[in-house]
Formats: sequence, C-alpha cells, structure tokens
Amino acid sequence: MEESRGSHRSTGTVSTGDSHAAGDLRDSTWRGWILAILSAIILWLCTLAVGTVARAEGPPRPAGYYVDAALSGYPSLESLRQRITMKRNEAVRAGALDDPKGWFAIINVPVTTWSFREEDMTGKEIGFSQMIPYPGKRAHAVHIVEMEKEQAEFELAEMRNILRADVKMTYAELSTVRAQADVVRQVRAVLDQVVQVSTEMFSVGKGRQSDVLRGQVEFQKMREGLLTLENREKVLSIRLNTFAALPPDEPVPALDTLAEFSPEYDARELRAIYAAERPARQVIQTRIGKGALAVVHAEHEGKPDFEVSTSYMQRDAAPDGTKRPDMFSAMVSMTLPIWKKGKIEPGIRAMAAEKEMAIRDGQTLDAEAANAIGGALASLSNFAAVAKLYRTTLIPQAEQSVRANLEAYQVGKVDFPAIMDSLVSELNFRKEYVGMVGEMHATKARLEAAVGREL
Repeated sequence: MEESRGSHRSTGTVSTGDSHAAGDLRDSTWRGWILAILSAIILWLCTLAVGTVARAEGPPRPAGYYVDAALSGYPSLESLRQRITMKRNEAVRAGALDDPKGWFAIINVPVTTWSFREEDMTGKEIGFSQMIPYPGKRAHAVHIVEMEKEQAEFELAEMRNILRADVKMTYAELSTVRAQADVVRQVRAVLDQVVQVSTEMFSVGKGRQSDVLRGQVEFQKMREGLLTLENREKVLSIRLNTFAALPPDEPVPALDTLAEFSPEYDARELRAIYAAERPARQVIQTRIGKGALAVVHAEHEGKPDFEVSTSYMQRDAAPDGTKRPDMFSAMVSMTLPIWKKGKIEPGIRAMAAEKEMAIRDGQTLDAEAANAIGGALASLSNFAAVAKLYRTTLIPQAEQSVRANLEAYQVGKVDFPAIMDSLVSELNFRKEYVGMVGEMHATKARLEAAVGREL
C-alpha cells in the first residue's frame, strides 16, 4: 500500500512538472515569435535605407539618355525637318518667273492655193512671250513661303519641347512606380512573416483566428496593389521606349532615384522666359506676320500682270520674183482684274480673318501659359511641403508606432489589428512620399514645357 501511494505521489509530481515545462516552452516560443516579427520589421526599415543607397551607387540610366534618344530618333521630328526642306525649296520656286511661251506659226496662207508667195501678209512666224507679275508680287510670295519655313522651324522646336517634357514625365512616373513597387514588396515580405507567426500562435492557443484572417486579407490586398503597379510599370516602359525610338519591348534598366528639390522659381521671370523663348508663341507670332503680309499680297491681286511677247515673220518672194522683207512684231498685254467683288475682295477678307485668328490664338496661348506656370508653381510648393512633412514627420512617427505597438503587443497592451494598422499606415505613407516626389518632377517637366526650355 505504501509503495502504491508513493508511486502515485511520484507520478503526480512528474505530471505537474511536465505541465509547467510545456507552458514555459510555449511562452518562450511565443516571445521568440514576437521577437521574430520585431526583427523582421526592423530589418525591413534598414533595407529601405540601404536599398536607396544601393540604387544610387548602381549604374542607373538617367533621364537625359532618353531625352537625347527621343530628340534624335523620334519619327515626327524627321517629318517636320522634311517639311522645312520642302518650304525652303518652295521659297526658291515662289520667286521664279513663269515659264516663257514659245510658238511657231504660219500666217495668212490662202486656202485656195496654199501658196506662201501669193499674198504679201503670208509668212512663217516664230516668237516667244514672258509673263511678268506686278512689281512686289514675287517678293511677297517669296517672303510668305519663307515665313512658312520659319513657322515650321518653330513648330519643330515646339515638338522637341513637348517631347522632352513627355519623356521626363514618363521617366518620373516609371521611376515612381518602381519605387512604390519596391516598398510594397518589402512590406509584403514582412507581412508574410507576420502572418506565419500569427498562424503558429493561433495553433498553440496564443492568438485569435480573426488576427490570422486579417493578416491574410492584408497580404492579398498588397498582392493586388503590386500587380497593379507591375502592370503600370510595363505600360510606362513601353511608352518610354516609344518616345525614345527604341524597341517597345526592350527592358528598361535601372532609373535614377528621384529626390526632393526646392522649387525656387519666380513667376514673373518664368513668364518673361515664356514670352521670349517658347517656340509655340514664336509660331503664332510668325503666323501673325505672315497673315499681315498675306493681306498685302491679296490686295496686290487687284494689280495687273503683264505679258511681253515678240515674234519674227519670214516672207517668201513675190510671184514676179520681188523680194519681200521679213517682219518683226512686239506686244505688251496685261490682265484686267475687274472681278473685285467676286474674287479679290473675298481673298483680302480671308487673309485678314487668318491674321485675326492667329492673334486670338496667341492670346489664348498666353492665357494658358500663365495659368500653367501659376498652377505648376503652386503645385510644386505644395508637393515640396507635403513631401517634407512625410519625410520628417509622418514616416518617422509611423516607424515609431510600429515599434511601439510590437512592444505593447508582447505585454498584452494592444491587440494584433493595431500592429496591422500601423504597418499598413507606414506602407501608405512611404508610397505617398515616393508618389509626391515623382509628382514634383513631373510637374517640373510640365512647367518646362509651358515655359519653353529646361529649368
């Protein structure tokens, strides 16, 4: 009996000790999992900082590479260059006289005998004539085509200006999308570890199923956002290669990491640069000058053009052998511009309307440029302030919130959703910061397009 009781006491003691040991083991494992989450998030924060340096030290392809490639190989630019060549040759042709007319004729041959000797006025004639426009018409025509050539040159410069801005905006957006995708991938990797740990904790009774489900949902939501960013990256890569006249499917290598900058621009100076250098404005000024000259040219259509002609007639000897002298003729004729109401005056009004249209287009462009400059400056100031707020306040506070929630979670002061909320908030802040910096660079490119040159 004593041995039996002793045996029971001994067995009970061992069972209680095993229970305490298992509990200590679970507590140790749980704390280890929590430390694993904390270490993973701290490692992620360090990775963000190191990753920025690594991208800066690598061989990224700058925006200038794509700008130069676009300005040298974009097909529409070559089309405008050919138009300039066309207008240059048209100016030469516009100053040339019309081709002279030449003729050979038989004059006053009697149809009864078909003899060249019977009648004194019968002869064989050769002659030519030349049309001479009213003085000033040729010069006006040449000047108008030269102004069209000048307009095409300014249009080429404006296309280069717009193309440069498009390349820079696409480059900035692509760089931003890539940076945002990197942030999402890094946060998603950390979240994957968090979900695994929360699953293990639930399996040993230290967590809740709702925490596991919440983590899985957030994990898949990040996957959805990452797929959207990756698709956007493909679209922007194709656009950037197309602008640069590169194969659309060619992989775009690493790009420069965009950084904040101080938008210290003066609106008055930018408007002055626009007025002096914007090619689109110079196009309109050329159109206005061409319209004024076209009005003068249309008025000259009411002046007559002249035609000078000369001829030489050879005559045969008379039937009795008397020699007949040859004859020379000269004549000046002119056009009679009498259809003024139906032809000339409508032409003058049409050219005047074209000039007025160019003036109104210039006023519209001035208003649009002033609006674009003012709006871009306001946006740049706002983007710079908000980006600084994210960098100096929101992101550091979000990092502290993540660390504080993890520490509080270890001692049971906060629940699992608080960790998830702080982690997602930091992700959103980092994405917003990268997007804000990208918008700064894109807005600067639009400002350069409005002004007419790089700033």
